[in-house]
Amino acid sequence: MKAQSEFIAFIIVVILIVVVLVPLALLVLNFSQPSAETTDSIAILQRQINGGSILLYFNATPNPMLITFHGGGNYSLEAIFYQANGRWINITNQVTTKSGSPIPAPLNSNFTLPSYVWDKTLLLEVEGYNVSVFATALPNETAFA
Repeated sequence: MKAQSEFIAFIIVVILIVVVLVPLALLVLNFSQPSAETTDSIAILQRQINGGSILLYFNATPNPMLITFHGGGNYSLEAIFYQANGRWINITNQVTTKSGSPIPAPLNSNFTLPSYVWDKTLLLEVEGYNVSVFATALPNETAFA
């Protein structure tokens, strides 16, 4: 009689292991899958421009400037284009930081623009997280991606 009750207890333990512990182990093994997915760096960088940590203000005066608020060394301004007669023209080599260094430069300073773009729409190439996004800057407005 004792052997029969021990056998029944053994069967109950085996059923519990199969029913509870095996699915629990499989569930725990699946938790590592989301960390293997790649991060959408482009979406993250787009959310940072004009609403996140980067605000780029295009000060459209006869001495135009691109003013950086809340920028940082993690992001850089790679190129600037302006729109003229339906075409985008690259003016990257004519843009400097306030200290006089050319771009590409980190987004922790303001940028001096050529005087002829003071009333034009600018297209800014911003890099961060090893990806580039383009942001539009209208005269006297902040940029948006």
